[in-house]
Amino acid sequence: MISIVIPTYNVACVELVTKLARQASLIDGLAWEIVVADDASSNEEIVSTNRNIDKIPHCRFIRRNKNMGRARIRNFLAREAQGEWLLYIDGDGQVIVPDYLAHFVKASKTAEVCYGGYRMMPGPEGNLRWLYEQASAKGHTVEKREANPFKSFNISNLLIKRDLMLNNPLDERFVNYGYEDVMLGKQLQRANIKVKHIHAPIGFFDYEDNAHFVSKTEEGLQTLFQFKDELNGYSKLLHAVAHTNPVLKRVFLWLFHILKNKWRKNLTGPAPSLTVFKLYKFGYFLSLSQHVKAK
Repeated sequence: MISIVIPTYNVACVELVTKLARQASLIDGLAWEIVVADDASSNEEIVSTNRNIDKIPHCRFIRRNKNMGRARIRNFLAREAQGEWLLYIDGDGQVIVPDYLAHFVKASKTAEVCYGGYRMMPGPEGNLRWLYEQASAKGHTVEKREANPFKSFNISNLLIKRDLMLNNPLDERFVNYGYEDVMLGKQLQRANIKVKHIHAPIGFFDYEDNAHFVSKTEEGLQTLFQFKDELNGYSKLLHAVAHTNPVLKRVFLWLFHILKNKWRKNLTGPAPSLTVFKLYKFGYFLSLSQHVKAK
């Protein structure tokens, strides 16, 4: 039995569940369920809409009264599920492949963990997230992911045996945005559990505005800094920081403090630069270290 588990927060996902249920029902002999866990959404209209999931056969909707955070809500879903397999999908994802679910059913015969990838659908002109994803797309092919199988997956669109997930749960110290899936990759590698990569992407259509994306990036960098020792070897940024001359880091940090507001204005404006984005992330991360030393 496969349990499709979907964490959501302020996102209506009835359409996603309907498409998944339709595909699942067409696969001969497949036992399945879909479990959606709402992590204490603040938008009651969306919650009301998502309650219709309970009306779809083999599907159930669970509303949490208190926000659990990214790692805990996914661990909760692993405990709630009844299937031998878990397929994690984020609530804002969309099915864009006609035989999407069949790819994972086939992969489950030869793997214990399988990642299908993702595809960002065309976004608005001048949107920083869309520009960033466009530039990064070549690094998300199956071939590229297979080269670094434990560093190239996301908890969304991940198929994993339920007992493996229960024995290797997401680290619940990861309360804020980012890197809980990177830590999972490290756990799986240390446990010698292979990750299979296939082409069965989930599509993402919704783009936050530039200001929100920059703020979310900063939150992710704070998470990376918090767990930098444990994530060493699993982050390109940590590698770059570690291999930059200390004198150059001090000079760059000085430059960052001078240009930070100008760079941020560019990134949140109508024509953001990916070069500026890269420099901003490097400088912001260095500034976190300086902030700790100043305490």
